[in-house]
Amino acid sequence: MPKPAHAYAFARLAPLLRRAYPIFVPAPFVLTPARRFELIALFGLLTVFTPIAVDLYMPAFPAMAREFGTPVSAVEHSLASYFLGLAIGQAAIGPLSDRFGRRRPLLIGMGLYVFGSVACALAPNPLALDGARVVQALGGCAAVVLARASVRDIFPPGEAARVFAQMLLVLSVSPLFAPLVGGWLLLVASWRAGFWIQAGSCLLTMVLVFWRLPESHPGSDRTLHPIEVARDYLHILGNRHFYGYIVPVTLSLGGLYVWLTGFSHVAIDMFGISPQHFGYFFFANGIGFVTTSQIVARLLKHRPARLFFSGAITIQAVAGLIALVVAWGGWGGLWGFVPFTFLYCCLIGVVNSTGGGLAMVEFGHSAGMASALMGLVLYGGATLASMAMGAVDAQTPVPMTLLMGLCGLAALAAAYKLKPFRPAQPSAKAA
Repeated sequence: MPKPAHAYAFARLAPLLRRAYPIFVPAPFVLTPARRFELIALFGLLTVFTPIAVDLYMPAFPAMAREFGTPVSAVEHSLASYFLGLAIGQAAIGPLSDRFGRRRPLLIGMGLYVFGSVACALAPNPLALDGARVVQALGGCAAVVLARASVRDIFPPGEAARVFAQMLLVLSVSPLFAPLVGGWLLLVASWRAGFWIQAGSCLLTMVLVFWRLPESHPGSDRTLHPIEVARDYLHILGNRHFYGYIVPVTLSLGGLYVWLTGFSHVAIDMFGISPQHFGYFFFANGIGFVTTSQIVARLLKHRPARLFFSGAITIQAVAGLIALVVAWGGWGGLWGFVPFTFLYCCLIGVVNSTGGGLAMVEFGHSAGMASALMGLVLYGGATLASMAMGAVDAQTPVPMTLLMGLCGLAALAAAYKLKPFRPAQPSAKAA
């Protein structure tokens, strides 16, 4: 079929425009070292929208509860609503991206994230906020899923864990600054301003994606019939190598989302930390997150990812139990148990990057669905963990540390029961 005239015209003009205005014309895809750096940075940027949506408004929970005239627990439910939207959206975005490619679903999803952010900024009550958060998450999940899938498309399977760890350097900027920005923003504006910031930042990123992200998957003739899609998902979920890593990662991540849901109430309401200073706890966690993930990214050049995965899972379980014991005894107040919850949260960078990368090794053409299923399971677990913490009208830090300790122990038990640590032989059927 002949190309239309405008396609020929663009093909002739593109090299000239690229030399004059390189940012405005999509560059041809050649994986040079500079292009590799650019892509990893862009994939990392795509993964920050969910952390920003979670972290930026957390210091405002008490202020939001006062404005709405509801308990803090009613506002905390908006976190669970976001995780629920992530879980649902990823079930759809995976097969769509394997069928139509990565770029179009990604751009549509980012547009939906912008719309949901605006709806959050205008929400008149907690129920409307919950609904808007679901919409926001349905769009935001596209960025997370398709960043992971594109990594699997572009980079060799054995390099995925290292690339994921490098992406975490960008991802870690969110917990460093989002809570600080959210807390200080309350001094000059309403909590609603945070959602306007989210909408604007996503719009700017859409421009970068449009011009600089190549199409890494040409699409396929994969059917979108619900029964066939469900069968494909069950096939991936039944892969022992896949669920052997994803189940422990999900349980480990549950402890982080218990902390995210409950810590603002613990720090601000129980121990009198101001919303402006509350963000420094996230700053410290972000530093730890960056440090652990980047150390592992360097060490993965010479050592197997399974070693770091098993070690981090074990240390997390011990840290969660110590935090529970210290909080239960009331030793040292806030500063008694915070170092151990800090250690637990920092090691998420190791568990998530190594476990996620290893789980994706056996999937080539179905990387979109595998990435979506990973997100569905991870954020489904995060939803349950967040709802469990939000359902408790906590008067002490014990419920938070108890749930974190249980998540750490369950992750450790699952890892050693499912035994994912031995090297797996790639499956031709899965690829």
